[in-house]
Amino acid sequence: MTVSLPITIWKALQISFWLIGVLLVLLLLFKPDLGILLFWNLLIPIAPALLVLLPGVWRNICPLSSTALFPRKLKFSKAWQLTTNQQAWLYLLGVIALLLIVPLRHLLLNTSGLATAVMLLVAVSLAVTMGMLVKWRSGWCATACPIHSVERMYGSTPLFTTDNAHCHQCEQCISLCPDSTKQMTSSLTRSHKLERLAATLMTGGFFGFIWGWNHVPDYRNDINLSTVISAYAWPLLSGMITLLVYLVLTSSANKKQTQFINRLFATLAISCYYWYRIPSLFGVGLFPNDGVLIDLSASLPSWFPLVIKFASAYFFFWFMLIRPNRLKKQSWSIRPNYAIDVKNINA
Repeated sequence: MTVSLPITIWKALQISFWLIGVLLVLLLLFKPDLGILLFWNLLIPIAPALLVLLPGVWRNICPLSSTALFPRKLKFSKAWQLTTNQQAWLYLLGVIALLLIVPLRHLLLNTSGLATAVMLLVAVSLAVTMGMLVKWRSGWCATACPIHSVERMYGSTPLFTTDNAHCHQCEQCISLCPDSTKQMTSSLTRSHKLERLAATLMTGGFFGFIWGWNHVPDYRNDINLSTVISAYAWPLLSGMITLLVYLVLTSSANKKQTQFINRLFATLAISCYYWYRIPSLFGVGLFPNDGVLIDLSASLPSWFPLVIKFASAYFFFWFMLIRPNRLKKQSWSIRPNYAIDVKNINA
């Protein structure tokens, strides 16, 4: 199934979300409580579900993606072609950055608007720098962005394929395009050991990583060696456990079984995230004061947390595992025609 929109609508959406991104950074700097509420407790909780359902739409409207392409659009990008080895290194570094940044939320980012704004501005700087140096989307959106590995893990069964609002012609910027490959996953990689390592870490370890992360409170300025160890040990050690389970399960599995195991671990990861995150949004989570969007703890019935947990888990298991297979074999977006090198044709 393909859903297309006029390019003018895509451009309007890109500009709108880019302006929303700017507004969020300003709020984080000058109205930090509101900025944190909107960024960490509204936008970020929506993002994983969006990556599952509509990864192509997200890739089209992501403000950081649009920003990373400014140098090329303004014609001051060197447009270097990355080698396969460089692409693999950037993908691995993106995964490592994700695993380092997420625990930092409990130590600093969840409670500091300034720190969150600085993190976003550093990401913008890196994205623009990569856009100035390398070809099209290969330096950030398809490799080094920490969110890209999550896109690949959660976006394996998109609801539909949509237009590619950034690429009007295929620039062949990367050897495995995530936007136009059917059933793109973290584990679908080039034959490069570093990229396979990154894929294995994400596919097998992210479920445990999320479980452990949700068992750590926000420390609210109580930062010392003990809290730093706790913030990182819980998710990293839990991730190592599920990674070991994943390696055992896939060690003797055939290709079809491995594909199912990969989807299962992705499903477990996002189900685990919402199992804990939805109750916390309403003040009935493990740590009632953390990550609250609107506190309804005094009015919600006692059965609400359990019902919402099972309802969200059921939805993701149905959508990612049980849904008819013919509906899953889709790419995030349409691959445009290859760009034509006019100089070579005329030579």
